[in-house]
Amino acid sequence: MKINRNIPKMFKIWFVIPFVVILIAAAVFTGYAVSYKDISKGMNIGTDFAGGSVVNVVLGEDELTQNYQKHLDTVVGVLQDDDIANQVVQIAKEKYNITIAPSAVKATVSYSQKSDSGANMALVVKYDNISKTYDPTNELTNERNTLIEAKLKEIYSADNGYANVDVTMSNIGATASESLIRTAIISLVISLAIILVYVIIRFELWSGLAAIIALIHDVAMMVALTIIFHIQVNSSFIAAMITIVAYSINNTIVIFDRVRENNKIDKKLSQNAFLDNFAIADKSTKQSMTRTINTTVTTMFAIVIFAILGASTVREFALPVIFGLVEGFYSSVFISPALYALMKNAGDNWKKARASKASPSFVGQKKKKNA
Repeated sequence: MKINRNIPKMFKIWFVIPFVVILIAAAVFTGYAVSYKDISKGMNIGTDFAGGSVVNVVLGEDELTQNYQKHLDTVVGVLQDDDIANQVVQIAKEKYNITIAPSAVKATVSYSQKSDSGANMALVVKYDNISKTYDPTNELTNERNTLIEAKLKEIYSADNGYANVDVTMSNIGATASESLIRTAIISLVISLAIILVYVIIRFELWSGLAAIIALIHDVAMMVALTIIFHIQVNSSFIAAMITIVAYSINNTIVIFDRVRENNKIDKKLSQNAFLDNFAIADKSTKQSMTRTINTTVTTMFAIVIFAILGASTVREFALPVIFGLVEGFYSSVFISPALYALMKNAGDNWKKARASKASPSFVGQKKKKNA
């Protein structure tokens, strides 16, 4: 791939773009939080972390096979029903002395699926509880679920042509919660530390620092894009994040391997002790560009198919991975080589300054000036 301009030297552009994405994510986060009047709604936290509720409507295999979408729309319509939301708001004010907006009461569906078989096949819909900010003990959530259950039983009654339809409600706890988050953070920190040590040993300090900063960029961008597109954050997201960290560092190491080889070649050809780091980083990036593009695109094909054809739980993993692939390519090509060149230049300048201070001519000039 022929690119005439020096890619790392355009670092101001490459560094600004992630900051713009983060600012957009902050604006979207604020927008959701203000809209729902609840800061916890700024990010779409899944029931794995926040807990939730489940409604089961036993309709039988024949009915669900033929009219699955119709019944799903019916259940979701009840979960988002304005009358139920207004009743919950009134209950919150009169019974619990809580002021809450109807938008914060309406349930958000996490996923839906069919379960069991034959006459026992049921539509299962999982949705979030009312935020702990307003409902720390789930009492208001239980009030809402009672109203939802009554409404669904009214809809799926014998009077409306449904015989032997069973509607049940249940609460579920946070299955991942603090333990999974803590474990994921510890795993990520340990991984970054090991990667830093490995890259420093195999290459040099500046390569290791650039690689770690690029990985932190990838994680931050995944979170930002997840907020912007309001994708649910659950255990699948954690798995996607760890997957992308491993994938991204692979592309970065390939480029730094070329940097090391080009450094050796240029040192043999040049009499100068200090090489042109931007030129070496640019040359190495361009030599690895075709390989980086090919690996990213081929991986993207498989993940995009998963996202299009997979169930909702698969998409919750596939979409963050797609974001991560794009970010991993971006950081490997545009962020880490530029960071390497900038930090290596700073290190070389420091060495030059020390060398000039220690040189005999500099010392003689200093003594003459003092005399």
